[in-house]
Amino acid sequence: MNKVFISFLYLCLISLSTLSVAGKSLIINVNDLKNQDLTSVPPLLIGENGTSKVSETIFTNEKITLEQPIAESEPRKRLKIIVNGYISKSKEILDSIKDGSFIISDISQKNELLVDLRSNYNFLRESIEFIDSDTTFPKYNFHTTKFKGNTLVITKTYKYGDELDISLVMSNPENLVNNKLKLTGGIKRASVENVRSIARDVVTNEPSMKLLSAYVVSPTLESNYRRFGFTEELCNE
Repeated sequence: MNKVFISFLYLCLISLSTLSVAGKSLIINVNDLKNQDLTSVPPLLIGENGTSKVSETIFTNEKITLEQPIAESEPRKRLKIIVNGYISKSKEILDSIKDGSFIISDISQKNELLVDLRSNYNFLRESIEFIDSDTTFPKYNFHTTKFKGNTLVITKTYKYGDELDISLVMSNPENLVNNKLKLTGGIKRASVENVRSIARDVVTNEPSMKLLSAYVVSPTLESNYRRFGFTEELCNE
């Protein structure tokens, strides 16, 4: 078997492992998108005592294609650095919770955070296999959402026929913790802006796409997507 086929087979296997995580399949018809669905949303900043305020600085978004090998793609190289950094930071946070140096007194909150961090860690590890590769993947893209240059959300999408599948949504692990525990410095609404930026890109640059689909694991992400207009995909028997 040639190197490209082996690489593709490996990526398929790790993608199947992701689907073993319980989640929901959601869909929305591109024709159902309204103008208000495509407008940007301002960041919501968490301050002292869990209070929030709207930021005057807006989010920025970037679409990164995998049409070139990483050696020839500066955006792909930059994304590799970010994702590797988040993998290391995720492990660091998980280890600190495990050894007790990061104390979370609310057991329920702690367990929920651990589930989110582990899922996020696995998604980041899967994504780096796509990003850090000499193989090109023309049907795959990554969409990032940043605040003041700090990448908060990274989403992997896949084009299949006339459908764009949002297959992985990953968070900056430090921001994930801050938002979950309502700590000062948390930046909310990044995932909302991220899916809106994907929808804007589809409407503007991908006229052949008729459907957006997403497999969501996080209850918070599911809630955000449902508010956007996604509904649960029903299996036809």
